[in-house]
Amino acid sequence: MKLLGGIYYRQARFKEASEMISEAQQLFQQIGNELGVAECLKTLGDIYWMQGRLYDEAIKIISDAQKQFQTTVSFCSICRIGNQMEAAQCLWSLGELYRKQGRYDEATETIMNTQTQFEEIGGKLGLADCLQSLGLIYGDQAHYDEAVEMFSNAQMQYQIIGRIVDVAWCYLNLKRPVIICNDPLTPQFPYQVG
Repeated sequence: MKLLGGIYYRQARFKEASEMISEAQQLFQQIGNELGVAECLKTLGDIYWMQGRLYDEAIKIISDAQKQFQTTVSFCSICRIGNQMEAAQCLWSLGELYRKQGRYDEATETIMNTQTQFEEIGGKLGLADCLQSLGLIYGDQAHYDEAVEMFSNAQMQYQIIGRIVDVAWCYLNLKRPVIICNDPLTPQFPYQVG
């Protein structure tokens, strides 16, 4: 069910995905599989986020998933790192949801905490994502110098790990504050990452 829900999710068939993931979550709860429950919660939160209208519900569900990943007991070191990575991903998602709601102080604090977690566990992609998110937060608030610095740092991190598409997004986002700062006639517009 979880796999089928994942397929529906990737096809943007959110209703079917939500139903399958919810069923899988209930089954995982019945058998006491905490990690499975946490993974389902994270996916459900992502579904609500992707629908773009249920941010408060997504925040609640992803917060629950993050707590679940943090408290799930793992007996192997690779599993513990995986759980820490998933918990950090949940935290990043929360920061992005706060940003989308215009809750910039909460978004900044959450993303900075996430950045610290990714640094501690060696999550280079997560670290780069945090830098890009901070650039978006600063750009949304017209703090263009800070936005340029974050996008530049994110772009370098993405280049190091070979994420060319993400490098291109940073390049695109780097051009926006430069254009706005250099041309007072250019209308200001919110940042969007596709």
